[in-house]
Amino acid sequence: MCNLLLMPHYETIRRTFILMAAGFMFIICGALVHILDPYLLIFKWKLIFQEGSEIFNLWRTPPVDLYIKIYLFNVTNAEDFMAGRAEKMQIEEVGPYVYRELMSHDNITFNENGTLSTRPHHPLIFQKGLSGNLREDDVFMMPNIALLSIAHVAANQPYLLRWPINMLIRQTKVQPLERQTAKEFMYGYPTTLTTLGYTFLPGWISFDKVGLIDRMYDFDDDFETFFTGETSASMSGLYDTYLGSPDLAQWDGAHCSNIQNASDGTKFKSFIEPNDQLLFFRKSMCRAQILIQNGTYEVDGLKATKFVFEENALDNGEVDERNKCYCRKGNCLPRGLVDVTSCYYGFPIALSYPHFLDADPKVLSHVNGSRPDPKAHRSHFMINPVSGLPLELSVKFQINMVLDDLSSMAHCEKFSNLVVPTLWFEITMPGLPKSLLSRFIFYLKILPFGDQVVKHSLLAFGGILLLVAITKVSLTLSSAYSSAYRISNELRESLW
Repeated sequence: MCNLLLMPHYETIRRTFILMAAGFMFIICGALVHILDPYLLIFKWKLIFQEGSEIFNLWRTPPVDLYIKIYLFNVTNAEDFMAGRAEKMQIEEVGPYVYRELMSHDNITFNENGTLSTRPHHPLIFQKGLSGNLREDDVFMMPNIALLSIAHVAANQPYLLRWPINMLIRQTKVQPLERQTAKEFMYGYPTTLTTLGYTFLPGWISFDKVGLIDRMYDFDDDFETFFTGETSASMSGLYDTYLGSPDLAQWDGAHCSNIQNASDGTKFKSFIEPNDQLLFFRKSMCRAQILIQNGTYEVDGLKATKFVFEENALDNGEVDERNKCYCRKGNCLPRGLVDVTSCYYGFPIALSYPHFLDADPKVLSHVNGSRPDPKAHRSHFMINPVSGLPLELSVKFQINMVLDDLSSMAHCEKFSNLVVPTLWFEITMPGLPKSLLSRFIFYLKILPFGDQVVKHSLLAFGGILLLVAITKVSLTLSSAYSSAYRISNELRESLW
């Protein structure tokens, strides 16, 4: 009897089971979206460098506003200091002289081992509008880099080698402090000393002028290899080797020499975990700097992890024993100074943070006028943790001359055992251009949100269909069995 009663409901039951099957299918699709995460798969695929791919093209020629701001230290009491009337040099910060850096990776060749080879290119263009009233032909009293460098090298040589150099210094009347334009100091100009060095000591000086920014941005013979992300998408755009090696020849020990997996600032590691540390390498730094996390922020609508240089990074082993490998030839400079002589053509150059921030107080006592300010002179990086895209960066270092005993060198005696600040610079990207920002907001906010909407919609719609189907089946069966019960009762009564 039940079967007879259910026959009119078969079509309804059939449709209900189709509805139930559709609900199961939607739930399965939602679960697959959750498990397989197609957005993540597509995003990882886009991170891999391939000829013509979007991320690769952005890395090859970054369409960002990248600047270097240069602050010179003008010696305001040069005459009194040289004459012995002043015990210390008085320095005055002048700047910023702002240059736009047109960074690019040229002559790219894809290799079979998941890397690509390239030559870096970093031309600078002076930005008058961003430099205020400053001009490249402004004249200041600045250290004579060529004289002090040659004096520093010659001071440890036998008398017979020092004598002709001292005679040349006296004859040319060259002084360790001299009037120079801002451009001459930064980019160099031919002098008798550099011409002689270039002519007779080509193994030491391969150029006929000495300018700190000119030497800092000398990439003519550089070649590098970067990971394409073929083996690990998160590593695309990070260094594999520099000048053919994962280690810098200037340092001993992996802690100081390693640059592998470092970023040149164009792209950092993708999918950054909460405790991850990063590496940042620039030739001008002569080392890879460790970056540590310092909070989570939002920059222009995108999530950003703030990174800073690790504490005591420039301590030369005083606090962190690992940093002793930065002591050149066993000679450890005071905390806050890193000897980069080997990276600056044998010139007695040391890097520090601006105005000797975090340096040994004794270093600040060499000159008057240094005013370290953590807010103004600390570096930071704002990096999107998913893509590794830098949203904002500010990298600040100071170039100093660290001089030995020059008492045997003409005109240079007053500079014996001094640390002389010359300039400090900030490499900065204030933010992404609007066109690039809107593109990455779409990739990093809208698409993930859409992915979540699709996933939850599938699960919710499937759940609703199942609920409706189960409810319909229950109601149909309940109605059928109620009818059967009623008919059964009627038959029983009629029989009696």
